[in-house]
Amino acid sequence: MWLHPNTTRFGAAEGLEERPYIDTPHLSYVKWLRASQVDGVTWIATFNPAPSAKVAIIGGGAAGLSAAFELLAAGLDVTVYEQSDQPGGRMDSVPFQTGSPDLTELGAMRFPPSEETLFYYFQKFGIQTTPDFPDPGKVPTLVSFKGDVQKLSGTTPPPGFETVAGGWSALVSDGATLDGVTLAAPNQIGTWMASGDADQVAQAIAAWQQWIRVMVDRSLFNGLAAIFGAPNPPGGKTWAYPEDYERFAALGSGFGGFGPLYQVGFLELLRLVINGLETDQVFVPGGIRQVAKGFLTTPITRPDGSTTYLSDHVRTGVTCGQVTRTSAGLTIESNTGTLQADRVIVATTTRAMEIDTGATRFGDGALLPAEAAAGVNTLHMMNSSKIFVRTKTRFWEGGGTRAILNDTLSRAVYTLSYDDPSGTGVVLVSYVWGDASTKQITLDKQARLAALRADIAEIDPDFAENLEPADGDYDTNVRMIDWETEPHYYGAFKLNRPGQDHYCQSAYYAFLTAGTAQDTGVFVAGSALSWTGGWIEGALQTGLNAAAAVVTSLGGTLTSASYNPMTQLAPGTDDYAPAGK
Repeated sequence: MWLHPNTTRFGAAEGLEERPYIDTPHLSYVKWLRASQVDGVTWIATFNPAPSAKVAIIGGGAAGLSAAFELLAAGLDVTVYEQSDQPGGRMDSVPFQTGSPDLTELGAMRFPPSEETLFYYFQKFGIQTTPDFPDPGKVPTLVSFKGDVQKLSGTTPPPGFETVAGGWSALVSDGATLDGVTLAAPNQIGTWMASGDADQVAQAIAAWQQWIRVMVDRSLFNGLAAIFGAPNPPGGKTWAYPEDYERFAALGSGFGGFGPLYQVGFLELLRLVINGLETDQVFVPGGIRQVAKGFLTTPITRPDGSTTYLSDHVRTGVTCGQVTRTSAGLTIESNTGTLQADRVIVATTTRAMEIDTGATRFGDGALLPAEAAAGVNTLHMMNSSKIFVRTKTRFWEGGGTRAILNDTLSRAVYTLSYDDPSGTGVVLVSYVWGDASTKQITLDKQARLAALRADIAEIDPDFAENLEPADGDYDTNVRMIDWETEPHYYGAFKLNRPGQDHYCQSAYYAFLTAGTAQDTGVFVAGSALSWTGGWIEGALQTGLNAAAAVVTSLGGTLTSASYNPMTQLAPGTDDYAPAGK
């Protein structure tokens, strides 16, 4: 990639590193899970005696499945309620035809090894990955900016992008000085975090707090302007307004345009770099839904020696509504009737928590602390759209264009090789966020593909000509999704807006009410509550937090008594207060 990501090397699936993230620097989830192993079996908790309590989990995505898997292993009575016909959530791998390896990854599609918990489960479930994701620059790539089409070659920026590329590269490698404050290089902070050395981790925490104090109330655009509009910016060249900001909007840090994200918080982009989320990303040829399958079909050994499977504890086609506290416990309204539970994990998007389950209501019957409820209701969800076409051939083989980045309708185009024996190929014709998604949202698949082909033809006519669905079959060979209009999702992923980090903090740490006077028996989980919205890692982490909370709420003992989310995680007092307040 040409805009210099975090160069810290992270463990591959076969050699996992235990690496906390910058916002939760004292807990590696892999280290915790490993510390909870007894004779090779992972039990996060023990109970004496085993409780008869019923645990209901609303939502069968990564957060809900991880919580259910580990709670079942601890011996609890768990049921997962999933509104669709199969679990997985936004781990949504949909084949074009039954039995064909050609897939559409409608949700998550590329995965950095710094997602330590995800790679832990990759290893546990035997899921294979390959580095063959067609990231721009790694494969033949075209970059189009205001109609000027250039070939992207490795780490060399296209003509005209030298100032932007050099500036961003210098920022992440060398840091910056802003408002008289020296800000450490994001790459250095990532290296300190990955070291595992207590003193270096302390340096990382202090450096991150400096960035927070300066940037917590700045948007991505405002932060860039403050850093690169200064007299002595990183890279030595002041960015020209508006041209250089438009160039960064078109290509971002090399994976696609950040223009639709200019209104979100600057810290959200910085987290990607520090946590290594744009480094060494891999592809899962068999589809990311294999993670859901792994949770469902891997035998679970329980403390009494019995074996169960999560698939036996999942009810699909159940749409859950309002969750209510009663003298007898908790009730959940659903399309199948009223459900009863003693503890509930709501593992959905934040918007579904508010709209569907009422988990964020205030006053009598409140299920979350007021600040956590306000956070869930307020955190910004981003919309996102994808459209895939299965083509007659893998026309890019032999050195043809494999990725296109541009500042027009399609924005980001990728070719995907699943080695279908029929010779067909898969093209992600457009992957867009925010306003770029809104532009397409009213178009059906035929009209959308036609508009996108016309857009791409302005960049590479031969490439566009090949974007005809195999056999001319739009029903079978064109797939698309707009996550904002998906029932019970209401959006694709969370990205904090300026000044929203305190909302994220309140929502993320709500699970710590377990075992206290504020314990209502209801806990929330999902990537939209995490510090890494839109990444499976955030879903898994919050799912495991909620599982630890349920154990604590039911009087169980976490197996790793001194190293778990209940002991290692705690909110700061004023860490996320706006600068100057």
